Amino acid sequence: MIAHVIATLRIVTGAVGLFLGYYELFGKNLEDAVDTIIIGAVGIVGLLSFTGHLIFQRSDARRLGWEVDKPYYQYEVGFAHLAFALIAFFTYFGQWGYSAKILAALGYTIYLLQIGLLYLWRCFAEHKVFSRYFLRHTIFTFVYVGLMFYFIARVMDSAQIALF
Repeated sequence: MIAHVIATLRIVTGAVGLFLGYYELFGKNLEDAVDTIIIGAVGIVGLLSFTGHLIFQRSDARRLGWEVDKPYYQYEVGFAHLAFALIAFFTYFGQWGYSAKILAALGYTIYLLQIGLLYLWRCFAEHKVFSRYFLRHTIFTFVYVGLMFYFIARVMDSAQIALF
């Protein structure tokens, strides 16, 4: 039950963070846009994911259909989310500039893309392509990742930052 609450909080926080980030971006307020995304869509979402995967791992494993008795994968995923959350907070509070914040958001987005691909692979392997699991996990993750990639590309273009 608690895992569903945390997952819902994570979805709502991510959606609000993206909405407010895009609002600032289209309002030509680049600094606030990046700060909103780095705090909301990366930092807080990462902390919530860490909490769900590590502290409430049994409930979260059941929610995801994973093994409950062997939490090591849950811990690994939780620590990865925590690492990105901490990097997001370091870049924000440390005043590291656009490039560091964009890189933190890009890293987290690439990580989430890999999670989405894992969900997709699982759906095909278990013949659950048109299932509730597919809609809730795979589709939502890919939409979130797509919106994050687009945001990052727009910010990089506006700030005249090249990837290479």
